[in-house]
This record gives sequence, structure tokens and C-alpha cells, in this order.
Amino acid sequence: MSGELRECYMHGPYRGSECPACGNESKLMMNEYEIDVLSKILAGMLRHFPDRYGIVLDEHGWVKISTIIPAIRIQTRHFRWLTPRHIEDLVLTDPKGRYQVNESHEIRARYGHTIPVNLDDLPTDDVPDKLYYQTTAEEYDLIAENGILPSDKSWVHLSRTYRQAYVSGMYHVNDPFIVEVDVRKLNSEDIPVYMATSDIFLVSKVPPSCFSKAEFEEVTLKPEEKEDIDRVRRKMERRSQTRVED
Repeated sequence: MSGELRECYMHGPYRGSECPACGNESKLMMNEYEIDVLSKILAGMLRHFPDRYGIVLDEHGWVKISTIIPAIRIQTRHFRWLTPRHIEDLVLTDPKGRYQVNESHEIRARYGHTIPVNLDDLPTDDVPDKLYYQTTAEEYDLIAENGILPSDKSWVHLSRTYRQAYVSGMYHVNDPFIVEVDVRKLNSEDIPVYMATSDIFLVSKVPPSCFSKAEFEEVTLKPEEKEDIDRVRRKMERRSQTRVED
């Protein structure tokens, strides 16, 4: 299926060449290249370095969409045609649910922040009793003593299933080691768990008493997962090599 972003006048935005509801081709909003570039800009603005773009997020990570449009246009002339509608359609059709738009036409990232953001307005209902976290066998002894704390991100990210945690870990190591997190114990210690998406959950920390080694499950990567993992790893290797040469 094509990765184009289109908008059906009857059924709204969708990704693909035809509206899944009526089969019409509908209006083209963005092609795959434009989606990729805009998504990277949004990640920088909303997750990592808003100051580079002259953007100011509120304490919960929100910013007016109308505010970021000029900043995006300055970043690249290619997006001179960009409107709030394009960004809202992008968010609504994002398969990973990375961003959120509210009724005030504000946008924020749901997860993945490396800057301090208070996400305590995310829902805490319907969180599973068990969640999963990827680490390595070598690091397990360390977290078993000190607990799981944020490292490269501002929040600890947990997965709904063993498999999801394993696949996420494969982006960084060859053999992820999966631990099982007891959400009930976290709640009993007044540590809330927030639902960022249906598959990703955030927590400020996980004490040693609230997790254990997960029972092993065999995981076979799908071809598209392996391809994406290889792509990301190659990109990380190139960045690492560049730093070494510098």
C-alpha cells in the first residue's frame, strides 16, 4: 500500500492510494517523502530541541499548531504550502500514534521525549496488570539493584507485550533481555503508569520490587520489522562513525 497521505471528503484522512471506506482516490495531501521529512521535524520540535526552532512548549508538551507552521516553513522552503490541516491529518493517520492534537488545535508528542515534560494528563485507566521492558542480560543485575530509571529519555517506556518489548530492544541490541513489570505493585507504591498509546506506557521509575525476569518467549521477526531494524541500525552506525571521525 502507498504511504501517501490523502483526504476523502466523506471519510476524512487516510494513508494509501484509495479511501478504505469508499475506494475513492481522494485529495492528495502529502507524498511519502514529505511525510518523512515533516515527521522528523515534528520529532525535533516536540521531543528533543524545541528551542532550535524558536518553539516554546507548555509544561505538558503542548504548542499551538498555528505557532509551529511558520517555524516549519523557515526550516524548509518545500513546506510553504503547509497548513494546520496537513499536520492534523498527519497526526490522525500516524500508524504509531506518536503525536496528539487536542480541541484547542494544539499538538504534542505522546512519548519519546528527551526534554522534561509533565505527562500526568495522559490516561491511567485500562492499563494492563503486566507490562514489559527491554534491557540486556548484562544490565539486568544493575537494574535489579537500582531499579529501572530513565536513561536516554525523560520517562521509562514500557510495552504492552513481551513481543513488542523484544522487537523494540532489537533496534539497539542483538539479544534483548525482557523483564516483566507488575503494574499493581507500582500503583501500591503510588507510582502511576500512563498510557501514551495502546502499546506504549510511561512511568517515572520502576523500583526493583516491581519487576522480575519475564518468562522466555520465542520471537520471530516479520520481514518488515527486520528491514526497519536493519535500516535504523545502519543509520546509528553511520552517526557513530561520523562522531569518531570528528
